Amino acid sequence: MTNLVTSTWNWWLFGALLVLVSLAAVGAALVPGSSPVAEDSAQVEASDGHSGGPSTLPAGTAVFAGRESELDRILNAEPPAAGPRPLVCLVTGPKGSGKTELAVQAAHRLAVRYPSGQLFVGYRSNAGSAGRLFAEDALAAVLAAVGVAAGTTHFDADAMTRQWLSTASNRLFLMVLDDVDQADQVGPLLPSSPRSMVIVTSLTMLTGLDADVHVELDALSEEAARSVVTAILRRGSRTVDDTVIDAAVALYRLPLTIRHIADRLVAQQTPLALCAEPDVPARGEGTAPILAAIEALTPMGHLVFRRMALHPGPHVTDEIAAELADVPVREAESALALLHEQGLIIKPDPHGYGLHDLVRSLAHRDGSRRDASGTWEQARVRLFKWAARRLAWANTAIHAPLFLELPDLDTGEPEAAMTEEQVLEWLHHHFEDLRSVARLANAHRWLESWKVTAGLAYFMRVRKRNIAQAIALNEAALGIAQASDDAGRAHCQAQLGALHRVSGRYREALDMAGAATNTFRQLGDRRNEAYAASEVGVNRYHLADYTCARRTMDHARELHEIEGQQRGKANALGVLGMISRATGDYQEARGHLTEALDIYRGIGNARNEAWILIELGTIDRLTGELHSAGERFTAALTINTRVKDRSGCAWAQREIGILKRILGLYDEARTLLHEAWDEFTALDSERNIADAEVELCSLHRALGELGTARQYGDSARQRYERMGNSRGSAWTKAELGALDVAEGDFPAAERRLEEARTIYVEIGDPSGEARAHLELGRLKLARGQQAAARQYLERAQDLYTALGEPQADQVRSLLDGG
Repeated sequence: MTNLVTSTWNWWLFGALLVLVSLAAVGAALVPGSSPVAEDSAQVEASDGHSGGPSTLPAGTAVFAGRESELDRILNAEPPAAGPRPLVCLVTGPKGSGKTELAVQAAHRLAVRYPSGQLFVGYRSNAGSAGRLFAEDALAAVLAAVGVAAGTTHFDADAMTRQWLSTASNRLFLMVLDDVDQADQVGPLLPSSPRSMVIVTSLTMLTGLDADVHVELDALSEEAARSVVTAILRRGSRTVDDTVIDAAVALYRLPLTIRHIADRLVAQQTPLALCAEPDVPARGEGTAPILAAIEALTPMGHLVFRRMALHPGPHVTDEIAAELADVPVREAESALALLHEQGLIIKPDPHGYGLHDLVRSLAHRDGSRRDASGTWEQARVRLFKWAARRLAWANTAIHAPLFLELPDLDTGEPEAAMTEEQVLEWLHHHFEDLRSVARLANAHRWLESWKVTAGLAYFMRVRKRNIAQAIALNEAALGIAQASDDAGRAHCQAQLGALHRVSGRYREALDMAGAATNTFRQLGDRRNEAYAASEVGVNRYHLADYTCARRTMDHARELHEIEGQQRGKANALGVLGMISRATGDYQEARGHLTEALDIYRGIGNARNEAWILIELGTIDRLTGELHSAGERFTAALTINTRVKDRSGCAWAQREIGILKRILGLYDEARTLLHEAWDEFTALDSERNIADAEVELCSLHRALGELGTARQYGDSARQRYERMGNSRGSAWTKAELGALDVAEGDFPAAERRLEEARTIYVEIGDPSGEARAHLELGRLKLARGQQAAARQYLERAQDLYTALGEPQADQVRSLLDGG
C-alpha cells in the first residue's frame, strides 16, 4: 500500500514483508491444532454461525504442575481416523490423583479449537444415589447450556440423546464428563462427529467405552511432587527450608495431599503430619496430613465438617451446614470459612462450599466414629425440613398458585427482601441441591417428603421445563403419603394434575385434579380446593367440555374471592374468558379477560399479564380488529422477552405470524410461524406444537405448497388425537378438508369437513362451525352444486354475523356471486 500511495516501488520493503508473511505462515503450521483440517473446520464453524459458543468449564487452579507429560498426551491426541464419533480421552486414577484438574486444564488449553462450546458435566457418581446425575440430568444440562430446552413430555435419555445429536451434528464441541462410573453415562452424550472431543474422568476403566487415549494417573514422582510444592510456594511468595519440602515429597505424592501440604506452608501453618511417622503406602498415596488437619479441628469445626458430608448436592451453604449440624447459622458460617482456610473444603463457585470425593469419604469415616446411632438420620430430617421451608418461602415469592401451608415450621425468610427474579435466580443456582434433597427424602421415605417435591414442582414445570422428573418425584412422594397423610396426597395429586396438563395428558390431569379437589374439600382447605378446581376447569376446557368447564371455573372463582386470593381469581377469570371465546360470546370473554388483566397488573404479575394480552388480541383478530390485535401481541412479546418466558415468546410470535398471513405478508408469516414451531418443538410443548402446525398448514396452502401443508396438517391431527383434544381435531380436519379441495379430492374434502362440522356442533363452538359451513359451501360451488352451496353459506353467514366476525362479508360476497 505504501508503494502504491507514494508511486514508488521499494523492493526492500516488499522483500521484508514477504519474508515476515512466510515466517508467520510456517509458524502457524507448526502450532498444535492449526493443521489444514483444523483451519478448515474453524472456517466452516464461523460460516455456520456457531462460533463463540457457551463455556461451562470451571476455573482451573492457578498453579498446575507435575502432570506435564499427561497433559501433552491429551493436547496432542489425534482424532479418530474415520467414523461418526468424537475423539475420546479417558483419564483414570484413584481419588485425589488430580483427574478432574488435568481434564479441566486440558480443556481450557483446547478451547480455541472447539468454538461451538466447551461443556463440563460433573456426574458426582461418588456422592450417593440422591446426589449423582443420571444420563437424562446430564443431557438436560448440556441442552440447556447450548440453548435447547429438554423436552417436557419426553424427558428421557433416548429423546434427549436425539436432541443432543441433532444439535451437536457437524459442530466443534469439547466436553468434560467428570466422575463417571459407568459407560452408559457417557454414551448418550457422545456427539456423532469426529470434529468434537470428549474427556472422561473415572476411578477405573469403563467397560464399553472405546477411548482413543487412556491417561492413567498414579502418585506423582518425587520430582513432580517437588515441582508442585515449589510452584505453589513461589506463587504465594513463600520460602521454606528445603528440608521441609524434602520431607513432604519423600512421604506424600498424592496430588491432593501434596497441594494440602503446600497450601498450609503458604498459610504459614506447619503440616501436622510431617514430623510424625505415619503409615504411608509404598506409592506415597497417604492422606495423613489431611487426617491430621481434621483431628486438629475445633469441636465446632469437627461437627460442621462431618455433617456437611451428608448433603447430597453440590453446594453446602451456611444454612445447610447449620441445619445438618444443628447449630446457629453464624457459627456454621464461621466454621465453613475456617475449614476453607485450612484447605479441607473447596468453594467451586459463589453459591456454596463443596467437598472433594476423597475428603468426603474421610468426613464420613470421621462421622461414623464420632456420631451416635441415629444422629445422621436426625440431621437428614432437619435438612428435609429446611428444604421444605425454603421452597414454601420461594413459592410465595414467585407467586406459585398452590399454597404450601407449613404452620409447624418457621419460613426462615432472609432478613433482606428479595425480588421475584432474585428468588428465581436462587432457585436456579440451587436447583440441583434441592432436587437431590427431594430424592433423598423419597429414598428415606420421609413421611413429609411431599413438602419438598410439591414445593419444587411449579419451578420445574414453569422454569426448568423438567416435567417428567417432577412427575417422578411427586409420584414417589404420593406413594409415601397415600396411606397416612391426606394433605400430602392432595398436594401431590394437584401438582401431578398440572404436570400432566402441560404435557397434553388431559384425562390423566383431570383425574388427578379431581381427586385433589375432593380431598382439599374434605380437609376444609378452600384455598387449595379453589386451585385444584381451577385445574379441573382448565382440563375440561382443553377437552372441549365447555359447560362443565364454565361451571367449575365459576365455583373456583367464588372460592378464590372468599379466600381473598386475587391471583387465583384472575386465573379463573382468564380461563372463563377462554371458554367464552370458544363458545362465541366475545363480549363476555372481553369482560372476563379485562378484569383479569387489571388484577394481574395490580399485583405485578407480568407473565400472566402477557397471557391475557394474547387472549384479548385473539378476540381482536377474530373480530377483524387487526391493528389492536397486533399491538396486544407485540406488548405480550415484549413482556415475555423481559421475563424470559420462552413459551410465551413463541406463543406471541405465532399470533403475530397469523396476523401477517391474514394481511398477505407471507414471508414474514413464514419466518414467525417457523420460529414459533421450532421453539415449541425445543420445549416439547405438544399442544402448542400442534397449534403451530395447523397454522403452518394454512400458510403453506395459501402459498400453493400443498405437500408441505399436508405434512404439517397430518402431524397436527395425530397430536390432537393423542391428546384427546376434540376442538383441535376439528380445526385440523377443517384445514385438511380445505387442502383436499385445493388438490381436487372433493370426496375426501366433504368427508373431513362434515366430520369437523359435527364436532364443532357437539362441543358448541360456533366460530368453528361457521368455518366448516363456509368450506363446505366453497366445496359445493366448486362441484357446481349451487343450491347445496347456498344452504351452507347462508348458515355460515348467520353464524359469522352473530359472532361479529368479518368473514360474514366474505360469505355475503360468495352468495352474491352465486
